[in-house]
Amino acid sequence: MMRGRFISDTDLLTRLQDDDEQALLVLMQRYDKALFRYILSKTGSLETSEEAVQDIFISLWHNRYAVVINDTLSPYLFKAAKNKTIDFYLTGSKKIAHFETLLPDYEHLVSPSPENEVIGAELEDWLSSEVDKMPDNVRDVFKLSRVEQLPVKEIAGRLALSEQTVKNNLTIALKRLQLRLKRMESFPLFLIVVKVMLHLK
Repeated sequence: MMRGRFISDTDLLTRLQDDDEQALLVLMQRYDKALFRYILSKTGSLETSEEAVQDIFISLWHNRYAVVINDTLSPYLFKAAKNKTIDFYLTGSKKIAHFETLLPDYEHLVSPSPENEVIGAELEDWLSSEVDKMPDNVRDVFKLSRVEQLPVKEIAGRLALSEQTVKNNLTIALKRLQLRLKRMESFPLFLIVVKVMLHLK
């Protein structure tokens, strides 16, 4: 049996491309917890995070022959995790399908500069305004989840709600924002808003 801690990612990828399923298991043991924590911190959903991590490694297996790395698989895997997070926020939005492909063309729009800081502040104001329009319970749940980064269980306790109600309110909040985003005509602006929402700046 392989001992993952003594094997580099490049060696594991080589074994993966030789159809070695054990190499995939070693990579899962190496990265699954970190990927899960990352996705959970962005979505607040245990179920979504668990399914996303599984999907990432299934995708890695299916696409193993096309994967190329210099040193570590971490950038590849966390890019996949970021895509899963974006999908969570904007499920069904065709505009976001090629987000990672198109984003480099618009990086200058979100790079640090006085002008872009103003744009970022305006977008933060936009998001805050949209959240303030939500029903009280939905707004409170969203702020505790996305601003204070509290887990569902803690939000439920603080607001005296069931965990399922918290999850339902989060879904309502995200769907409302999704609909508002879909109405935005400026695609570069749309991308910037997504980055603001996901705290990816």
